[in-house]
Amino acid sequence: MGLTVKAIGERASVANVAVVTSSVSRNAGGLFDAVRGLVLQLPDAGISPHVFGLEDGHTQEDRAEWGAIPLTTSKPLGPKSIGFAPAMRQALLSSGAELVHTHGIWMHPSADVVAWRRRYGKPYLISPHGMLDRWILNRSKVKKWIALTGYERAHLREAACFHALSLEEARGIRAAGFEQPIAIIPNGVHMPKTEVRTKPSWWSDNLEGKRLLLYFGRLHPKKGLDNLLLAWKAMFQDGTLDPRLVLIVGGWGDQAYIDQLHQIVEARGADYQVRFIGPQFGGAKQQTYAACHGLILPSFSEGLPMVPLEAWSVGVPCALTDACNLPEGFDAGAAFRIGADVDDIKQFLVKFGAADERTLSEIGERGRVMVAERFIWRSVAERMAAVYRWLLAEGERPEWVVDGAV
Repeated sequence: MGLTVKAIGERASVANVAVVTSSVSRNAGGLFDAVRGLVLQLPDAGISPHVFGLEDGHTQEDRAEWGAIPLTTSKPLGPKSIGFAPAMRQALLSSGAELVHTHGIWMHPSADVVAWRRRYGKPYLISPHGMLDRWILNRSKVKKWIALTGYERAHLREAACFHALSLEEARGIRAAGFEQPIAIIPNGVHMPKTEVRTKPSWWSDNLEGKRLLLYFGRLHPKKGLDNLLLAWKAMFQDGTLDPRLVLIVGGWGDQAYIDQLHQIVEARGADYQVRFIGPQFGGAKQQTYAACHGLILPSFSEGLPMVPLEAWSVGVPCALTDACNLPEGFDAGAAFRIGADVDDIKQFLVKFGAADERTLSEIGERGRVMVAERFIWRSVAERMAAVYRWLLAEGERPEWVVDGAV
């Protein structure tokens, strides 16, 4: 298929952009929302996307979440952590794509993108989604060495462009040794059309009158949840934790790690005022945000997390580390700036317990306004579409694409 161009206002239309990602279901965690949020808005930006991913246990269940977007999934063979799926390469090679956009790295679909590039000589760009961060590079070094040797080095070197979610991620890409242009475009969010009033399924009457602090997202060591639980437990034991506070922990992750988290606070169970509610999706996730009075993300490493954007969209104040790469939240007065170590988290818990309802509401409202002005998926898709057209020599170089030092 060749490149078809037609007028849409002053825009050109790209006939086919292949979007390659490891999973098209909730198994991808935050990547599921990030990729889907962008892709669903691309047609309105004059782009025709086709998504390629690996099959997993939730693929069929979540297929409807992609709406009318063409979706091709392939069954992986061998270890799931590698994602080797011979059918994906054939599907990509026969897709007629003019451009490929890879979301995420370190898995075998990277090799399929390189094969497509070498067959057709066409460009692709990579969104690492924080996976080139130094903290991440220093973990699972054997797996990453195998991936680099087998396919990832070529995938990274031959990319026409990188996409960074933040200036800090762009600096991390440069620090990893890659000199290609970088498009700096944040993640986005959909603003709720109506106020969320329904309580989530995990709610119980004894939570009335309590102040709920939410951790939500992937349960992974990089998120700093160990230190949050240790700080919470220590303050509970020494009597310095506000008795109204309840910690709600929602999300997904490796079961062995989740078991470790439970062990931190399981000695006295619910007496520690910690509730693990598991993963929440769709309306249940919105209900969870709306039921809580604050969100905390004490991360060591992030690209640009979806969770704070989603929480802000319903007016929930956030507590974030600098590693969350959302300085806009601090500048707007929509977030508490916290450190990731135990003592820093303790200091925040004292502030959160002491803050009055009006103060928390005002902080959350500033976040809602900020997200509505700066982080809507429609504008994110317009920016990404401009990058696609530039790579296809169908448009000018966007001002958010940078060369050299960042």
